Amino acid sequence: MAGLWLQALLFGLFSALSLPLGALLGIALAPVSSKVTARWMAFGSGALVFAVATQLYGESLFRLAASTYGPHPGCGPSCKDHCTNVILQIISAMIGACLYLALNRWLEGLGERAPRDAAITTRLEPICDSSVEMGADVQIPPIAALSSFRRASTQGARGEMASPSASSVALSMWLGMMLDGIPEALMLGFMTNEGAVTFSFLIAIFIANFPEAFSGASLLLENRMPVSKIMGMWLVLFALTGLLAMLGSLLMPTNVARGSDLARKRDKVTAIMEGLTGGAMLAMVSTAMLPEAFKGAGDRAGLLFVLGFGLSVWITCLGYRFGSPQEM
Repeated sequence: MAGLWLQALLFGLFSALSLPLGALLGIALAPVSSKVTARWMAFGSGALVFAVATQLYGESLFRLAASTYGPHPGCGPSCKDHCTNVILQIISAMIGACLYLALNRWLEGLGERAPRDAAITTRLEPICDSSVEMGADVQIPPIAALSSFRRASTQGARGEMASPSASSVALSMWLGMMLDGIPEALMLGFMTNEGAVTFSFLIAIFIANFPEAFSGASLLLENRMPVSKIMGMWLVLFALTGLLAMLGSLLMPTNVARGSDLARKRDKVTAIMEGLTGGAMLAMVSTAMLPEAFKGAGDRAGLLFVLGFGLSVWITCLGYRFGSPQEM
């Protein structure tokens, strides 16, 4: 069996492989119908909700329930420890959601400065009026994560297709995706050490990343950013995800005696990280991905959401039948 850190690296790279692939397709197919990206978002949302609900919070509830059975039924010391971890997870989930929303508003503020500057420039230069009118008909695909910020960026792009501020907008988008992926990658490294990585979790992250890169690359191309720079931005995120997953594996102690003080501390740290990650991901799904999916795909977004959820259930079933990626 490969070392755990190597497994975490490979799992991280696989989950983030959809970033350069999505960016490449976004560049090749731009401009693209908004319905295509919206459908991907709906499907990815279902897969992501399943992964967060079952692989993060569901596992904690399962361990809590299992600790109440045995030779001495009831809530003993082990049960109380698991109950504490669940409470820590819930509190951390709220903190993670708040951090995500705060980051979203901060990035939205950065994105609104570019449209404001563009409006001033347009008033000073009447010749820009014709370009604004022409840009109003440009179809820019919806965005997956941090949608309110990227929506502001899109409005700026419509007003100034080749504006000097396009580079600052792109940098803000890249920063938002990077900060969103840091806890997710570290959590993947922690899960690798505990043997908790499943096919459904990896595929859910893979699918959820795709529409972000697909729509983001299309938007950057509309801003006339060079293709090499666009691909470079997503390749950096791809490599960073793998390295952070490996770092998470190296930081988390292994071969810890069950029931020891170190094991209890490790479980609490894991619960906090799972809560932060899950809370941020659920906040992203509810405030960004699903609203944009319904806006672009209508009622079909509900069917595609359930399809993504159901497919994840089926993939998990296959994992129990044939083994997890770590067992293989």
